[in-house]
Amino acid sequence: YRAVALLSLRHGGLADQPDRLATMAREMAFAFSPVDGCFVASLDGEEVTLALRQETVSMEASRVAALGPVRSALLDFQRSYGGKKNILLDGRDIGTVVWPEAQRKIFLTASLEERAKRRALELQEKGETVSLPGLLAEMKLRDARDMARTHAPMVPADDAIIVDTTFMTLEESQHQVAALIAPLHQER
Repeated sequence: YRAVALLSLRHGGLADQPDRLATMAREMAFAFSPVDGCFVASLDGEEVTLALRQETVSMEASRVAALGPVRSALLDFQRSYGGKKNILLDGRDIGTVVWPEAQRKIFLTASLEERAKRRALELQEKGETVSLPGLLAEMKLRDARDMARTHAPMVPADDAIIVDTTFMTLEESQHQVAALIAPLHQER
């Protein structure tokens, strides 16, 4: 959705043109590739990893993700990633729509205030100037939009394990998730 959002923004904002965006979504060449131990994103041959994390792209992604034609256009692409064994996927509807048959579903959450602080720190580390109140308001709007959308609203799957990371460090969160998926490896 971030790649489609970036395309939308590069064409002047197309969230009011769902069919055009769906066509762009089907035709875009998007991939994640391992480079030096990290994954980089490319869109139509251009490396866009950092561009996809911009706050304007986040907000546009929330708008385009609410569009049924765009969601339909991206579903097979998303499922192709989930079709591989032993893969971890994240997204606001992975466990409910994209991959409802997943062996383990974990719904990570944290308070809005904590998520805004984390995002502000991430942006500041990249040298961006951030207004915490502004960021908080944008994230609240995005959450409300994503939870209320008609197509694939952001809700935990009925069988998801909810992990509140509000008071956890990144490392603690990673250990918690690792502990939850470890039994799956032992079953094989």
